Amino acid sequence: MSKKIDERLPKDTGKKVRESYAAIRSPWDKLISYKDAMHYVSRYNSVLSAACMQALRILVPDYKERAQYMCEAAYQRLYYIQTNYGAYAMDQHNVHPFCRGSFVGALTGDAGDEGLLMCGRVQDFGTYRAEKELDVCDWDIVGSELCRATTQSLEASSTAWSEKLRPGTKLEFHMVEARGCGDRHCRIVAESRDKYPMPAHEQWECFGPVATEDQIKYTQEEDTVKESMVFREECDYTFSNGTNMEQDDSSVSEMMSHSNAACLYIFPTIDYLLRQGKLEEKTVDHVLRCVCEAAGKAAFGEYYAKEAQRAWLGVPAGLEDGRLMGGHIEMFLQAFGVPYETEAFNSEEVIYVIDRGKLTCHAAKMGDAYVAYWYGMTRTLVNAQWFLWEEKEKVSEDKLRIKIARKIDKFC
Repeated sequence: MSKKIDERLPKDTGKKVRESYAAIRSPWDKLISYKDAMHYVSRYNSVLSAACMQALRILVPDYKERAQYMCEAAYQRLYYIQTNYGAYAMDQHNVHPFCRGSFVGALTGDAGDEGLLMCGRVQDFGTYRAEKELDVCDWDIVGSELCRATTQSLEASSTAWSEKLRPGTKLEFHMVEARGCGDRHCRIVAESRDKYPMPAHEQWECFGPVATEDQIKYTQEEDTVKESMVFREECDYTFSNGTNMEQDDSSVSEMMSHSNAACLYIFPTIDYLLRQGKLEEKTVDHVLRCVCEAAGKAAFGEYYAKEAQRAWLGVPAGLEDGRLMGGHIEMFLQAFGVPYETEAFNSEEVIYVIDRGKLTCHAAKMGDAYVAYWYGMTRTLVNAQWFLWEEKEKVSEDKLRIKIARKIDKFC
């Protein structure tokens, strides 16, 4: 082990005499199970998403305008993806060639929900109507604009899929209930407007009552679920859908590693507005940094939060330096499936080189958001003598090099 890195037991320690378990491991050998790690990274990125949504609210103050931009960006992004890669996805979901119409696109939403730990049930799935009810959604803290935009990603995916089939019935997706708005469930209903007419509406108004309200099937609270199918014995720990597609628990890690939670809707919207000249990059960068730094400081602002983090990481008594923040970052990167190298991990400094593309899911400004967020955390999880910053000049553009060390900055 390098002198710059504190001694750690090899990863294969004990394998000859004990069973191996899927888990992430802190620098102090605290293990967190795979299932718990997936729940951890899901909520972690949802919390950061909530901060980034606040930044977008500052940048675009008007609700209607902001929601419309998010809907437009979501539709364009998913339509492009599914137009280019939809055939492969349709094959995965067992979409038979005799199918026609856009109802088949509901399949990708259902599988995606389960992979993102948004568990629930499909209540209806047919040519003229589809209904999905969610009991759990970690994104429910982000904002109702997001709930509106998710319907448009489904609409875009369904449209793109239908264009690869024979012409058929087109469905319109509506968010009828949303946990982010205080409802007990999230509920998406897709309807054929030819069979179930409704007045025309703007894109951002894909929200609220639907024509088939009398067909909605409500699940009583005692019958709701808390885990996705891959983590439930009654489902044989397997996700399966109406077309007999099956996935195991690896599908959760796959979904998590391709999603910064709701940031997957927020940053494409920011890029969309930058391309149109409706936002200035300098202002965007300033607002993101300010909001994410504050969110990071708030995460461990209360001393009990710091103690809870120490217990979760298994930090030895008396350790009060940058390794606290380093351990936090390592656990997140492992849970998120992001490759990284540890260049230094000692009482004086902590240095990581991180795969930028995997961390940001190729949304460039996500890297700045994480750095600002972690900087804020460092000031409260460790103390105000410690800083976290990026060292761009020491690595290639595809890497993110961060350093945690003591520092004096009169303009922080």
